[in-house]
Amino acid sequence: MDRLVTDPRKVERLAEDREDENWDFRGWIKRDYGFDDHQLMSVVRELTDKITPQIDCTQCANCCRRTRTALDDKDIERLAEVLGITVPTFQETYLEFEEDRGGRWILPAPCPLLDGNLCRVYDARPDSCREYPHLHNDFRSASISRINNTFICPIVYNVVEELKSELGWSSRRHRRR
Repeated sequence: MDRLVTDPRKVERLAEDREDENWDFRGWIKRDYGFDDHQLMSVVRELTDKITPQIDCTQCANCCRRTRTALDDKDIERLAEVLGITVPTFQETYLEFEEDRGGRWILPAPCPLLDGNLCRVYDARPDSCREYPHLHNDFRSASISRINNTFICPIVYNVVEELKSELGWSSRRHRRR
C-alpha cells in the first residue's frame, strides 16, 4: 500500500481530479466485475480494516463539516438526554426538519455538535455517525454514495484507490464509451 492521503483538502482535490475515473470504476463494479457481492465486500472490508486505523478522524472531522445527518427518534431522544434538554428544545436548537421523504429531522452541516474537530456528544452520537463512512455496508449497491464520499473522507478515498489496484482495474482499459 502506497502512502495514504490524509489531508482533507488534498483528498478533495485528488477526488476532483479522478471524478470521471471514479465514476467509470463505479460502472465497472456495478456491471462488469466478476466478484459477487460477498466477495467484493470481503475485499472492501479487508482494505477498510487496514486503512482506518492509519487515519486519525479527529485530525479531519470533514464528515462532520460537510455531511447532513438524518436522525431517528432514538437518536433524538439520546442526544437531548445527554445535552440535558427536552426533545423539542433539541429539535428547535440543533435540527432542521426536512419535508421530503416523509419528513425527517436532520443535523445540518457543519454539525452544530462539533467542537473544533471533536464531537461534543461522541458516546451518544447518532447511529449514522457511528457507522460512517459506511464501508462495511454493501459497496456495490451504495456505490454512488461511496464515490461521492471520496471527496469528503480520507478513509473512503484511500479505500477506493486501493480497491482499484486490488481488483486490477485500469482507467486506460475501462473508459466510458
